[in-house]
Amino acid sequence: MEVPVAAPERGGDLIGALPDGVLEDIIGFLPAQDAVRTCVLARRWRHLWKSAKALHVVGGDGKFLESVKELREFVEYLLLSRGGAPLDTFELRFGNFGDFNFLGFSDEDLPSLKIWFWYVVTRKARVLRLRLHNDFEGFHALPELGGLPMASKHLTRLELHGVAVYRSFPDFSSCPALQHLEFNKCEFSLVKKISSDSLKYLSITESICGFYDSFRTHICAPNLVSLRLDKVYGCTPVLESMPSLVEAFVRIPENCLDQCGQWHANYWDCDCKSCDHHDNSVDGHDCCVLLKGLSEAKKLALFSCPVMYIFKRDLRCCPMFSKLKSLLLNKYWSEPDDLRALACIFEHSPVLEKLTLQLFLEVPTNVEEMKGSPDPAEVSAAISECLQIVKVKCEVFDEKVLNVLKFLRKLGIRKSLLMPSMFLLFAFTYGKGSK
Repeated sequence: MEVPVAAPERGGDLIGALPDGVLEDIIGFLPAQDAVRTCVLARRWRHLWKSAKALHVVGGDGKFLESVKELREFVEYLLLSRGGAPLDTFELRFGNFGDFNFLGFSDEDLPSLKIWFWYVVTRKARVLRLRLHNDFEGFHALPELGGLPMASKHLTRLELHGVAVYRSFPDFSSCPALQHLEFNKCEFSLVKKISSDSLKYLSITESICGFYDSFRTHICAPNLVSLRLDKVYGCTPVLESMPSLVEAFVRIPENCLDQCGQWHANYWDCDCKSCDHHDNSVDGHDCCVLLKGLSEAKKLALFSCPVMYIFKRDLRCCPMFSKLKSLLLNKYWSEPDDLRALACIFEHSPVLEKLTLQLFLEVPTNVEEMKGSPDPAEVSAAISECLQIVKVKCEVFDEKVLNVLKFLRKLGIRKSLLMPSMFLLFAFTYGKGSK
């Protein structure tokens, strides 16, 4: 039983009057180097840092430690001194260390990262962040966190930045509390599946997946609510059924491997081997890589570069987006001239309320604005009866934009008023039942 601390006299040490548990929580907000330094404040503080509920180990870029050797020795001392004290949050954040090799760690040092990582897992941490920042381009020489699958009954949030994940590590079936998972600048090119029944939020950004069209990483997260796939290189991962999905952002980068082999102007009509290939990596169920897994979402943003074929191939067996209410598309979807991709999306989105078309690949510097409303008597049966607003954004009013406006006009969606400004935004409001 903890002995209560007597209230200090007026003008005394107010912080020192707090219970040990509160002080340990406060120390947990400090970088680990500063947390250890609290031991010199007073006799009572000598061992409080060893029971702090959170540890934030920061190294590199001139912060606190001058060399990798000192960092390694400090972390090993820190963990040994804590003994079996439980942890709530653990963050390992390393920057660059001068003219050393990757992150300044030698081959002998890299195993230490694994030991520290697994130590934290055994201490019942709920939040675990491993962030390795570097100035190098590419994914060579990333520290590896491969081996056995993750297993923790307590972990709720895992954030990995700048590591390579191999083999069965991303099998989170033994992490029943895990809800938030982030991969940033990671590599899992040989991982067959990222799976979790408890996961609610998944973000994979600027990372590398499979290297071959016949080998794609599968994402199995049936209870996922939010998904972000932003600039995933290699081969685009396969999304399995996600019936609980609410929102998703997917951007296929220009330099991924899923691109047309011909690179010609008639890309949408191309029947080259890559564009026409029936993807056997989806276990033969159908050839959808992304769209089937996204079909239950209420809010979607789908971006791609011109010669990427994943969305074009998926549209051949396009699922029904029965819950989709808000959709954001980029310039990719305004091709080819007959706008067949956009027409297909309209046809398969029966409850769509808002559509935004960004007729550019990168966000432009200057844009103009135009708003308008449709004639309800001309609205086509090919679009959702729930549709309330369509917005078209572009940088220049050119033939491509005009073609899109003509297409929308045929569907009964037309502009009526031009308002010049420094932004170019075409907004078309569908009024059936609207206020």
